[in-house]
Amino acid sequence: MRFLSSLMGVASWQELLKDLGPEYASWLPSLMSTLSTVLWVLLALVGAAGGIYALYIGIKMARAESADQREENKKRLINIVVSIVVVIVLIIFFNTFLPMILDAFGVFKPVVEDPNAGGGTALATVANVAKTFLHI
Repeated sequence: MRFLSSLMGVASWQELLKDLGPEYASWLPSLMSTLSTVLWVLLALVGAAGGIYALYIGIKMARAESADQREENKKRLINIVVSIVVVIVLIIFFNTFLPMILDAFGVFKPVVEDPNAGGGTALATVANVAKTFLHI
């Protein structure tokens, strides 16, 4: 339950990356902001282009002279719709749900090293990941 409630904490890349260390804080938030904007623009372009092409194939299907041409255009139309839906779902996943998931797993949070563990930050990271999976 803690994991599911922690998914609702972050809604964007900017909120997720606000507490980064100095080695990443200078360039990573601006990169992710730019990529997020590009993905939203790509979502609009894919939707528009896919809709226009689906309309074109629908008209070709309506004007088809034989049953074979209608079946071929019907298959194309199904493939177009499935492709558009998959691209839209992936873009929404990367812009909305991925920051939530990364925040829930604490990917960009600083690793607190246990002084009694005797290991480096890699060991502490592995220990934190194991603890997170065991709490699910």
